[in-house]
Amino acid sequence: MKSCFILLNTTILILITGFGIQTSTAQNAKGADALFRQLAYKDSMLFDIAFNTCNVKAIGTVLSKDFVFFHDNGYDGITVDQSLSSFTANLEKFCANPDNKMRREIVKGSLQAFAVGADEAVQTGVQRLYMIRKNQPEQLIEASKFTRTWKKTAGDWKMTQETDFLVKTQFDPPSKRYEPAPYVPSREPLYDVIVRMDSLYFDTYNTCNLEKMAAMTSDSIEFYHDRGGLTTSKKDLIASIKKNICGKVTRELMPGSIEVYPIPNYGAVEIGYHRFHNNQEPGAPSHASKFVTLWQRDGDTWKIARVISLH
Repeated sequence: MKSCFILLNTTILILITGFGIQTSTAQNAKGADALFRQLAYKDSMLFDIAFNTCNVKAIGTVLSKDFVFFHDNGYDGITVDQSLSSFTANLEKFCANPDNKMRREIVKGSLQAFAVGADEAVQTGVQRLYMIRKNQPEQLIEASKFTRTWKKTAGDWKMTQETDFLVKTQFDPPSKRYEPAPYVPSREPLYDVIVRMDSLYFDTYNTCNLEKMAAMTSDSIEFYHDRGGLTTSKKDLIASIKKNICGKVTRELMPGSIEVYPIPNYGAVEIGYHRFHNNQEPGAPSHASKFVTLWQRDGDTWKIARVISLH
């Protein structure tokens, strides 16, 4: 009976203790979440001041009077420190040049906040800094980890220290897209023949000479369009051009863009760039797009058999 009583008391104690632990954990989780949000907001304020508004006078709403910034420069470099006054002076110098524009981003999921007592906290994360120059793509100039010390005074969090470390400022240039050697037209007459056929066909397109267009189009035409899909009916293709193109659109070949390659025992393939102008909107911008045309030869007659139109 005595052992049962001891066991019962022990069970009650475990239940009470366990409940206390669960309650404490829940409270800590809520507190940690609130701390994270508060410091993340302060973080956004700092970089809004630094890179967007350049309202340097507001820096005191984020940084304490005894703030110190440490910037690590790797194994071969010396770590430098800046007081609040020197940090602010550098920021003012940066903002004085209107061509200076930067963007900072936090690597997703890297930001953390840790309470160190009731009125002190540590914030860590990984950041990237980008330089933005006029008419140029933004350039990644730094990736680093950071750790900050925050202290709360009169209910307001202010940063007292920041250290940026594992700083990387050298980045491999983005891989360049392959650039083929310039196309050199063949000395054979085929190039001139296909250029002439292209001109004849699109003269029918621009003047709405549908009878001649049909004569230059294969009965087994396949027209691939990256927006409209596949058309395999010659009748439907001509009807679509009559409805949507005639008198409304003009095609312009981009000078020097045509490339021609022979297809033995068949004909030739033509690759080039052209653009289309909406006749209802003179002067509206039009961007060049790529096309591939497969020409089929039957004796002295050339017909379009396949077209790939890309935008």
